[in-house]
Amino acid sequence: MVNNDVLYHYCSVETFLNIIRNKTIRLSDVGKSNDYMETKWLLEYFEKEVIRQYQENPSILSNQVIYGLDDIDTIKFLVQNEKQKMMRRTDHLFYTACFSENGDKLSQWRGYADDGYGVSLGFNFNVLKSISEKDELLKLNKVIYPNEETPNEIKVYAEKYLNSIYGLIFDGKTKDIYFNDYSSGDAFFELSSRVLLQNSIIFKNPEFAEEQEWRLILNDELSKYDDWEDLYHFEDTNSSSDNYAAERFPQGMQFKSSRNKIISFLDLSFKGYEDEIIEKIIIGPKCDVGEDDIYQLLRYYGYNDFEGTNAEK
Repeated sequence: MVNNDVLYHYCSVETFLNIIRNKTIRLSDVGKSNDYMETKWLLEYFEKEVIRQYQENPSILSNQVIYGLDDIDTIKFLVQNEKQKMMRRTDHLFYTACFSENGDKLSQWRGYADDGYGVSLGFNFNVLKSISEKDELLKLNKVIYPNEETPNEIKVYAEKYLNSIYGLIFDGKTKDIYFNDYSSGDAFFELSSRVLLQNSIIFKNPEFAEEQEWRLILNDELSKYDDWEDLYHFEDTNSSSDNYAAERFPQGMQFKSSRNKIISFLDLSFKGYEDEIIEKIIIGPKCDVGEDDIYQLLRYYGYNDFEGTNAEK
């Protein structure tokens, strides 16, 4: 739950207009963000926790290590090798929209709302949750910022990984750990795809904790490589069908350019929720949009229950 049941999305005035006009929230491929560590922080914590757990209970004999390495360096080599393979994985895409519990934060204005020339758009938390939970289409998760205390999830992942390593080493299959890429039936592939990669999207550097971020995330079962084509042609699907994903993503996958990148995205439709989804709008400190402008805009596009006093400078 969040304070006041509102999550804020910082954006430019142009993006704000598109959200109101089209009644959509954009979920972009987070792997194309400007933060090169995006979706990788969990792997950093995971590596440290694996080594810590092994040092607490070392159990590899001298004849089971990689040639030229001791047991600690063998563990470090194996986990770093596995981490690099996870980072190269391209068969998952992560489509997310980002929100904050705080709708008026200077660092947020600077980083996400056109340096303060934009707006902070407050969405009803319970409505977002309702849209996301139907048919398990999306997940609405609070971002975790690990600090001195290692989250229990990471401890569990590390323990499972060490057990997998021990099993292969004790079976005399050490080479399989660092020479093979693994098929979908292997324990390491299963660990990296179903545990680490799926959960990495909600872990971030604790230096960003003041953002109090939440993420609306496309269910990972719809974002695997083999299912991409299912996202291509929703616009050809009758929205009155039983396909909830087609109803909420009527345009299917779309693309935009950003400098030297091509970024795929999905526009989540919130049509039918216009009268309850927008709770508050905060105008940026440098923005010249007036409260009357916002009130008229929302009335024009059918947000009839929005109170003019809920738009503020």
